[in-house]
Amino acid sequence: MIEPRNPFILGHRISRPYFCDRIEEEKTLIASIRNERNVVMISPRRMGKTSLIYVSLHESPEIENEYLTFFFDILQTNSLAEFTFLLGKAIFDKLRKKSESGLRGFLAALKSIKGTFGFDPITGTPTFNLQLGDIQNPEYTLEEIFGFLERSERPVIVVIDEFQQISKYPEKNVEALLRTHIQRMSNATFIFSGSEKTLLHEMFVSSKRPFYKSAEIMHLSAIPQDTYVEFARKLFSDRGKTLEPDPVRWAFDLFGGNTFYLQRTMNGAFAETAEGDACGEEHVRRSVKGMLAANEVMYREILSNISVNQKALLLAIAKDKIAISPLSGTFIKRHSLPSASSVQSALGILLRNGLIAKEEDSYRINDPLLRIFINNIYCIPEF
Repeated sequence: MIEPRNPFILGHRISRPYFCDRIEEEKTLIASIRNERNVVMISPRRMGKTSLIYVSLHESPEIENEYLTFFFDILQTNSLAEFTFLLGKAIFDKLRKKSESGLRGFLAALKSIKGTFGFDPITGTPTFNLQLGDIQNPEYTLEEIFGFLERSERPVIVVIDEFQQISKYPEKNVEALLRTHIQRMSNATFIFSGSEKTLLHEMFVSSKRPFYKSAEIMHLSAIPQDTYVEFARKLFSDRGKTLEPDPVRWAFDLFGGNTFYLQRTMNGAFAETAEGDACGEEHVRRSVKGMLAANEVMYREILSNISVNQKALLLAIAKDKIAISPLSGTFIKRHSLPSASSVQSALGILLRNGLIAKEEDSYRINDPLLRIFINNIYCIPEF
């Protein structure tokens, strides 16, 4: 890998020298794969699930060389047809890079959509011309895909990000259908990654659900503060810069250890610090202010497109940071909210729209930068 200009890499394609900690979590994940145990990895969004999975699977030579790994994100999907389409595309894209014979075998296996793939006129290699509308019978196409994976010469790892999304599909049998296919597989290990703790727990812990006890559950919490501080300081030091610890601790507390926003903050602070200079509080604060400015239009649009009751509740949750028992009379009175029924209705809509997340009887805003934006405008500024 070419050495990056800025060592605080954003995105999931990250190499080990620029990846912070998660040593024990990586060992646990690899041990599960080695012993053919499916895994559910749960954490808030942008806490580093995807990066951990990527480094574990692609930066570990024994895994990279022995297994075929397919990764796809289903957060934006709304149906079984979309799920099937993205799974097929993930397999196609990986095999196109890894195995021409495997790719042709995959195309031959998809009899239900045969003829929808084209070929490059110069190289003769297949091209993915499949459209979502070409999948007329997703259950049958899905069966063909799983059949192909089962016949793979190498063991397979399938990573499905934001797996809880399948519970929101209009089709009623998706969980049972996927569970049936997955439990028949003798050649594949599945990693189900997701950010909605309550939904995923219901799917894998409730004895009434098809995926009951079908996978080990891993909870990914924030990286320890001291560990991240030392990691950040080392990356600065390696490039001939110094970093004071207190501003990093301030950013860590501000974002609650959210890995993405920590990386984004330090990325901006690093860019502003000249070689040989020291990065201090002013650099870090400017980086956070830059993020707020860059997202202001989007955040204002979000707030303008929700109802008065939803906005009032969102502001109350932002003010508390972690809102406990929002249906209680104490919470409603303290934040001058309408009745419990209107709060309950607003909670449901904000949850469905992904603006807030629920953990047992508490709620928080999914995007910590949005929370800071709201507090800076409507409540008590966080900095």
